[in-house]
Amino acid sequence: MTTPLPTTTSSPERPAASAPSRRESAHRLRTHLLTPVSLTLTSIPLLLSTFISGLADAAAYNAWSAFVSMQTGNTVFLALGASGQPLSRPYGWLRSLTSILAFMLGCAFFARFMRALGHDGRTRAALAASFAIQAVMMLVAAGLATGKVVPTPAGDVSPPADPPDFLELLPLGLLAFQAGGQIVASRMLGHIEIPTTVLTSVYCDLTSDARAMSRENAVRDRRVAAVVLLLTGGIVGGWISRSEAGLGTVLWVGGGLKCLIVGAWLWWTGERVEERGKGIRAKRGW
Repeated sequence: MTTPLPTTTSSPERPAASAPSRRESAHRLRTHLLTPVSLTLTSIPLLLSTFISGLADAAAYNAWSAFVSMQTGNTVFLALGASGQPLSRPYGWLRSLTSILAFMLGCAFFARFMRALGHDGRTRAALAASFAIQAVMMLVAAGLATGKVVPTPAGDVSPPADPPDFLELLPLGLLAFQAGGQIVASRMLGHIEIPTTVLTSVYCDLTSDARAMSRENAVRDRRVAAVVLLLTGGIVGGWISRSEAGLGTVLWVGGGLKCLIVGAWLWWTGERVEERGKGIRAKRGW
């Protein structure tokens, strides 16, 4: 009679406790992206966007005699088109109209898109996605200019095409559309003193501020910074577009800077406990 051999049962290996499951990882990522950002220092990406506006507007006006951000100027150019002026740019009104319409569509799109991601568009996902779309549009426009797909005349140095090449409306529209995302972001974050695309209201608010000469006035400081940065961006954009680097390089630089802003939003500090439920009213300092 043979004695049966003893059998051993091995317990199934348990996964390491430190290794999160895919579901936990996805939940953490979702929570991270849908967390509203702390409003502290959110003026910095917006001020960098103001510099980018100066770059783009200087280069676009030099190339196509139309702005991509400052729609007040485009509205005046559109009005002049009713009387056939300026004579050197017979289709200038069409460029201005394209920019205005694209800018308005951009504002409508980005406002709804960002709000759809929660917390009135102040989540990491909303801000990062918005600036990612803006960056892609700038980079596409840069590629069109660099690849000579569209004509890039150097302002009044080059005579207007006769008939004009309407393909140039494509990068103009892309740049104006993405500019709408900047001003929408400034509104979502409560920084109405940094519109990022225009300075008329900033000049007014600077000079009419009752506390303009106060030692500590963060709002005034942001307004001054916006003026300086848009001016600086315009100067830099003008010199680059005048050089052999041309319009394409200006737009590559602008698109690259927006990519940096995307990365910043993805890892921006989350909303603090004292900020919860207060929205933009919790904003302090810069």
